[in-house]
Amino acid sequence: MATPEAPSMASRAVGAGAWTIGTRLGAKLIDLAMLLCLARFLGPAEFGLVAMAMAAVYVIEALFELPMVAALIRVSSLTPDMLHTAFTLSLLRGAVIALFVVAVAWPLAAFNDEPRLTALLAVLALAPALRGLVSPRMVEFARAFNFRPDALMELSGKAMALVVSVTIAVATRSYWAIAAASVCAPLVTSVLSYVIAPLRPRLTLVEWTRFSSLVGWNFLTQLGTALNWQIDRLMLPRLTSVAAFGEYAMGKQVSEIPIQALVQPLSRPAMAALASAGDKRGSRFLQLSHAIALLMVPVLGLTLLWPEVLVRIALGPRWGMAAEWLRWISAVALLGLPATLMGPLAMTLDRTRWLAVRTLVELAVRLPLVWLGAVRFGIPGAIAASAIATAAGTAVALFIVRELAEVGIGAQLLTLWRPLCALLPGAALLWLTRPLVLACTGVIALWASAATVAVAYLLLYVAAAWLAWRLAGRPAGLERHLLDITRGRWRQLRSRRTPPPIRRTPAPSCTREAHAEQPR
Repeated sequence: MATPEAPSMASRAVGAGAWTIGTRLGAKLIDLAMLLCLARFLGPAEFGLVAMAMAAVYVIEALFELPMVAALIRVSSLTPDMLHTAFTLSLLRGAVIALFVVAVAWPLAAFNDEPRLTALLAVLALAPALRGLVSPRMVEFARAFNFRPDALMELSGKAMALVVSVTIAVATRSYWAIAAASVCAPLVTSVLSYVIAPLRPRLTLVEWTRFSSLVGWNFLTQLGTALNWQIDRLMLPRLTSVAAFGEYAMGKQVSEIPIQALVQPLSRPAMAALASAGDKRGSRFLQLSHAIALLMVPVLGLTLLWPEVLVRIALGPRWGMAAEWLRWISAVALLGLPATLMGPLAMTLDRTRWLAVRTLVELAVRLPLVWLGAVRFGIPGAIAASAIATAAGTAVALFIVRELAEVGIGAQLLTLWRPLCALLPGAALLWLTRPLVLACTGVIALWASAATVAVAYLLLYVAAAWLAWRLAGRPAGLERHLLDITRGRWRQLRSRRTPPPIRRTPAPSCTREAHAEQPR
C-alpha cells in the first residue's frame, strides 16, 4: 500500500515536470518563430557561419560546466555561504569561458578559412559569461518544486531575443541577427533573476568543498558530452561548403528542439523524485523512463516520418535538403532514448564517475567513426557514425543503470514497447497522407491540411497508448496519474455545476408549548 508521501511526491514531481516542459516548450516555440522569421531573411550560408562559431562556444562552455543546481539541491539546508560560493564559481567559470572563446577565435577562423569568425566569436563569448551571472538563490524555487520563476525568466529572455534578432535581420539581412539573439537572451535572464531572487553576492570560496567532488568527474563528463554533441559541427565545415553545412546544421537544430523542450526540463524534477524514492528507486526510475518515452516517441515519430512537411512549413522550400538530414538525425535520437535518465540517476547518487565512463566510451566510438564517415561519405557518413556511437553509449548506460538502481536491462528496454506500439496507427496515417499534404498549393492550404492530420495523429496515439495501458493491466505510472487527475477535475466540475440539494426545515411544533401554557 502506498504511503501518504508517495502520491504527494508524485503530484509534485508531475506538476514540476509540467511547468518545466511547458516553459521549455514555450521557449522553443519562440525559437521556432525566430527561425521562421530569420529563415526568410537569411540563407543557409549565414546559418552555417553562425553554426561554426556556436559549435566552438558550446564545446568550451560545456567543458567548464559546473552542476551548481545539482550540488545545491542535494544539501539538506542552504546557507548564505553556499550561495555566495556558487556565485563566485559561476562568475569565474564565465570569465574563463569568455577568455577561451576569444583565444580560439583566430585559430578557428584560419582552420575553416573564414575570417568573419574572429569578430563573431568575440561577440558570442559574452553569452556564456552572462549565463554565469544568474542569481544562485533561484535554486530555492527548484528545491520547493516551484518552477514558475524559471518560466518567467526564460520566456522573457527568449521573447526579447526574438524582437531584437528579427529587427536586426530585417534591417541588415546579416548573420549578426543570430548572434544578437544568442547574447540578448542570457542578458535578460540574468537581470530578471536578481529581481525574482534578490541576492547581494560577495566573492568567497569558503564552501568550495560542497562543489569540489563534482569537478573532477564532471570535467571529463562535460568534455565528452560536448564533443559527442558538437564533433560533427566541428569537422563538417572543413569538408563541405558553408551552405551545405548550414542545411545540415538547421536540420540538426530542428531535431534538437524536442530534446531541449521535453527531456532536458525534466532532469531537475526527475533528480528530486529519484532522490526521495529510497528503496523504491528502481521502480520509480522505470516509471519516469516510461513517462519520458511516452512523451518523446510521438514527437520523434513526427520528425522521422514527416520531415518534408515540417521543414516546408517552418523554413520554406529552399531548405528542402534539411528535411532529409532531419529524418535521419531523429532516428539517431530515438536510439538514445533508453539512456535519458541515466545522468540524473548518477547525479542523484553522487556516482558521477559512471556518467563520465558512459560519455567517454561513446566519444571513443564517435570520434574516429565520424571523421572517417565524413571524409569518405560526407554528411551521410557522419550521421551513420553518430548512430553507431549513440547505440554504443545507450548499451553502456543500460549496464550502468542495472548497477546503480538494480534494474534489469530487459525491464529498461520494455519501457519503450507500449509507446512504440501506440505509435503504429499514427505512423501509418502520416505515411499515407504525406503526399497529399505536400501536394497542397498555398501557405494556408498547407497549414490547414498539416494541422488537421497532426491533430488526428496525436489523437490516434493517445487512444492507442490508453488501450496499450489497459491491456498491460493498468500499471502505475504517468497514464494512471493523468487519469486520476482527469477524474478529480471532472468531479470538481460536476460538483460546481450541480446545485446543492434544498434542505427543507420542518415548521416548529407549538403543541408542547401550548399545552404547557394551559392552566391546570
